[in-house]
Amino acid sequence: GDHIYKMDYSKMIKEHEETGAACTIAVLEVPLEEASRFGIMNTKEDGTIYEFEEKPKNPKSNLASMGIYVFTWKKLKKYLTEDEAKPDSSNDFGKDVIPAMLNAGELLRVYRFNDYWKDVGTVNSLWEANLDLLNPKIDLNLADQNWRIYSRTTGMPPQYISESADVENSLITDGCEVYGRIDYSVLFENVTVEEGADVEYSLVMPGAVIKKGAKVKYSIIAENAVISEDAAIGEDPAVYGSDNWGITVIGDKIKIGKKAIIKPDRMITKDVAEEEVL
Repeated sequence: GDHIYKMDYSKMIKEHEETGAACTIAVLEVPLEEASRFGIMNTKEDGTIYEFEEKPKNPKSNLASMGIYVFTWKKLKKYLTEDEAKPDSSNDFGKDVIPAMLNAGELLRVYRFNDYWKDVGTVNSLWEANLDLLNPKIDLNLADQNWRIYSRTTGMPPQYISESADVENSLITDGCEVYGRIDYSVLFENVTVEEGADVEYSLVMPGAVIKKGAKVKYSIIAENAVISEDAAIGEDPAVYGSDNWGITVIGDKIKIGKKAIIKPDRMITKDVAEEEVL
């Protein structure tokens, strides 16, 4: 899925069993101005759901469904069987099963989740979620020994940080070679940042190369992309102005030519020539 969160499901299951609900749906409070991006649960004061709205234009509530459900098995079997028999059904929990249960008068309740959760369905939210790993105020600790998060091992050698490098508050994965400056950024495996290059508030995906003198700010650099010498990618919103600002994305295997300039809020899917400005 496109959600990042850390939840102890046993707490939600316990609450589901205690209330006797047919279905319990995990929800998170989101800013009301963003609620139209989500499936919204409208509830009574006791947490009972009386209405579900899929991405409403004018939301009545800010309780967004996390797409995490706990069902009573007999109820789930009943409504899945009935839904499968409907030829016009899209066989979707949010569009078909949950509305059918509400229409039948089943008891549906919300489970309020108050810890870290991020929908990474947009470029900006993907960028934010990765940089959240660097924020000490956010409870998403990859090094928590009591709640380990496992990932694939790459078989790469350890990262190399040279004497010329300047690294501040960043995550640097195995196989990386850093000779330049890295500040508040996440480098995936096998990334090279040459001497004199500068990477700030950015994500650099596996195999990418940031060459000498290049400046990468507030950007996502995709796998195996090459940012050539003295190119400038993205910019600080405080410098550029927030009205026209956005995360800059350089696509997979794209080469940005020497001294090229890629402005904020651009998505580059073709190679860029030397000194070209986009």
